[in-house]
Parts: sequence; structure tokens; C-alpha cells
Amino acid sequence: MAINVGTVNQTETVLRTEGLNIYYGKFLAVRDVWMDVPRNRVTAFIGPSGCGKSTLLRCYNRLNDLIESFRAEGKVFYYGENLYAPHVDPVEVRRKIGMVFQRPNPFPKSIYEN
Repeated sequence: MAINVGTVNQTETVLRTEGLNIYYGKFLAVRDVWMDVPRNRVTAFIGPSGCGKSTLLRCYNRLNDLIESFRAEGKVFYYGENLYAPHVDPVEVRRKIGMVFQRPNPFPKSIYEN
């Protein structure tokens, strides 16, 4: 907790990433991410094309799970709950953590299911 001129900053962490490595097959796409995303704050990922911004974002709502060769090591927490714990349903995660794509990107399902 940070203390600032006698007041307490109670910024809640919404997403916490601890030691996250993202693989596609044997290829290490994103390495060793440690990051907190606070509630009610703007957070931006900036970098050149192909550096892993979208790959990291898709880990937060488990969209990478739809890619057969995907594998994640490390932890991703949403309000303290590990999003990759065995009991966590990826569909429920996607209902809580949305994503707006730069281009239309339907899931590999019917139009109705999307």
C-alpha cells in the first residue's frame, strides 16, 4: 500500500501476472511477464508489431486456449483468483473479461454461438 501525504491509496489490483511465459509449441512468444493492472486506471501496451501485446491480452480472457499449440507457464490472477486453475471455466472467464478487436475476429463457431 502506498502512502501519499497522509492519505492511503487503496488501488485494487484487478489483474496480476506473475512470471508468465507464453509458448506456441516450442516457440517462446512472450517471456517472464510480471505486472499488476490496477482497477479504474488506464493501462496501455505499447510496442512494435509482433512483440506479444495481443498474445498477452488473450491470456487475460483465455482466448489463447483456442490455439492448439498454446501453453502458458506462470500465473494470471483476476481479483485474486488464478485464471488457469483447473476448476476455472474459460467460457466464464470470457464472460467477465471482454476484448475489443482491431478487426472482426469471430470464434470458430457458428454466427449464433458467437
